Amino acid sequence: MHKIYLLDTNVVSELAKPKPVQKVVQLIFDKQYSSALSSVTWAEALYGLKRLPNGKRKNLLFDFYINTVQSMYDFFDFDIHAASVYSDIKCRLERIGKIPHELDLQIASVAVANNLILVTRNVKDFTFIAENSALMLENWFE
Repeated sequence: MHKIYLLDTNVVSELAKPKPVQKVVQLIFDKQYSSALSSVTWAEALYGLKRLPNGKRKNLLFDFYINTVQSMYDFFDFDIHAASVYSDIKCRLERIGKIPHELDLQIASVAVANNLILVTRNVKDFTFIAENSALMLENWFE
């Protein structure tokens, strides 16, 4: 199936919360086959899990992410095309004095390079990127 959405880390991490926003969880599963993750998002998610204190919750979440979440999605890498998009956007933003977080810019570049809608809770973190590129945004938390 053709991919439409690229899920940001804060969307995927909703699955790990003790009390997730049910609307978002439902959309994650409803749009599973039209959604993908970036390798950058996956790295952020795994890093967050590995930082948890050792114990049952960490083990359960890690198992869920590796055995369920990882198999649910196709992954788009921060590849040579995304790197080119990244450099174009970063130059534009530097010229106007707006410097986004590096990982956010990498995730956005993967979305733009693959013509995907970036789904994020933190739209404000990506506003300047969207205003200065072809980045499309959606917020499933609204």
